[in-house]
Amino acid sequence: MAAVALPAAAQAAITINVDQIGSSVVLNGSGMFDTAGLKVYSSGNQGSPTINPAFGVVQTGASAPITIFTGLSGPILGYKQSVQRATAASGDVFGVSQYLGAIYLPTDYLSGAALSGTSTYVNSTFASLGLTPGQYVFRSPADTVTLNIGLASAVPEPATWAMMLLGVGGIGSSMRRRKNAARRTAAFN
Repeated sequence: MAAVALPAAAQAAITINVDQIGSSVVLNGSGMFDTAGLKVYSSGNQGSPTINPAFGVVQTGASAPITIFTGLSGPILGYKQSVQRATAASGDVFGVSQYLGAIYLPTDYLSGAALSGTSTYVNSTFASLGLTPGQYVFRSPADTVTLNIGLASAVPEPATWAMMLLGVGGIGSSMRRRKNAARRTAAFN
């Protein structure tokens, strides 16, 4: 899979984070999407939380009717030939399809409205689902969908950053005190 850079002019965006949590793979997605410049491929189909790398499909959220909009471009996700369905899911159903160059959105979706959905694949790994860790960005004329596989948990929380900075500051302060103590001792000898 190849990573694609985010366009600078995106007004809103959807991000789907895929993480290994214990023995499960969990998808958490949220954001908003501007459907300008896309064409309706079909509407009223049943969408469900699914991973199908054979067609580059990743969907999260609870099962519900969807509208498929085409006009996205993006990387190839893989070619494992089996569809994997989530064990549990909640929230809005949405996702992407590399094969169709499409975004899946709830049938009643209004362009720019907030979306949030999650799905869990119990007793699964990235490999068993046919996913390769990395960041994959799908672009439409007006927006982006970013799929982070195995990356969200690698980004430290703000509190972790603060602890790391305090630790580095403490080490620097300790080194400075030792250096100053060594200078004072040398000055008196």
